[in-house]
Amino acid sequence: MGRIIDADSHLLEPLDVWERHIEPRFRDRALRFRQRVEDGRWAIHFETDQRARFRAEDFLGTVAGYGQKEDGAELGSFDIAEALDSSFETTQRRLEYLAGEGFEAQILYPSIGLVVDGLVEDPELAAAHCRAYNRWAQQLTDGYRDRLLIAAHVSLRDPAAAVDEIERVAADGVRTLFLGATPIGGRSWGHPDYDQVWAAAQHHDLSIGIHLVVHPHYWGAEWHREPSPGFMWVSMNVIQDARMALTTMVYDGVFERFPDLRVATVESSSGWVCEWIDRLDHRFHYMGHTSGMGRPAAETFARNIWINADPDERALPHMVELLGDERFMIGSDYPHAEGFTRPVERARTALGRLPSVSIERILGDNCARFLNLSTQR
Repeated sequence: MGRIIDADSHLLEPLDVWERHIEPRFRDRALRFRQRVEDGRWAIHFETDQRARFRAEDFLGTVAGYGQKEDGAELGSFDIAEALDSSFETTQRRLEYLAGEGFEAQILYPSIGLVVDGLVEDPELAAAHCRAYNRWAQQLTDGYRDRLLIAAHVSLRDPAAAVDEIERVAADGVRTLFLGATPIGGRSWGHPDYDQVWAAAQHHDLSIGIHLVVHPHYWGAEWHREPSPGFMWVSMNVIQDARMALTTMVYDGVFERFPDLRVATVESSSGWVCEWIDRLDHRFHYMGHTSGMGRPAAETFARNIWINADPDERALPHMVELLGDERFMIGSDYPHAEGFTRPVERARTALGRLPSVSIERILGDNCARFLNLSTQR
């Protein structure tokens, strides 16, 4: 039996992680949690104003409600006391999860930090939040970097600061980066201003995970503002943002300029991939001169792109049969409410009709190549 790597899981940050780890000059503007006097409920605040941006209990119920679908619990049932004393996220608890599920390692993205990219618009402040989270995550996983693989957060809002942070985390042995899938001022991710970020990632051999984030301009937002949509609507549509970010990179020739760059869409499923390649390549053959593409998307996919899939996707075996078995990975999304209990068992069932060698690649070897880890244990 081959190696098994969880390509998408999440750390659950202590509520005061940014206040404790951000540089002092940014502290009064850091993401923070405050309890309301009028009803005792908790709210998330940004910047120097005191306007609550989220009801904290509901948000934490989403990012920490692992298994509640199976238990019949609803969103918002999370006991915030566990987060307040930082007891949820411990190295021992994380290692116990890996052992229980049979994972050799996990890629770790933030949880509460998924709101930073969309809501902290000041470039300097966004970069400071990234540094603060990374410092905490590096401390938490110190001594276990072979199993707990943090995706260091960088922001495209400040490309120069992103490059500096890439230099720092690469020197500390980090293998992969997290970029939040959110539009920034209407700029394609293929804009020349971002080339320095792609160049730094390629130079230091760091892969890039484009992960969905919470932001007000998510794909589909303009289709349902009145009445205010619930989380189900948001969660169904925000997963498409990573696909759009990747599309801009392909369309504007990022992978022609940086041919060794490795990029994955994360928590955005897999059933769209063949249609996406077909749609791009159909137009490329007669309109490619209007884009920055230098080759068909199918070739770029085969060389530069990985797809993190859900463990029980019915479409995944079809995608593998159409596109090959070397670019798909599996993620649990632990400990989020949308996460998948028994992820390895579910994946083996969903992929059951494929050859065993394909299943083993999808469960671990493909993720190892995404991270450029040794394929031999």
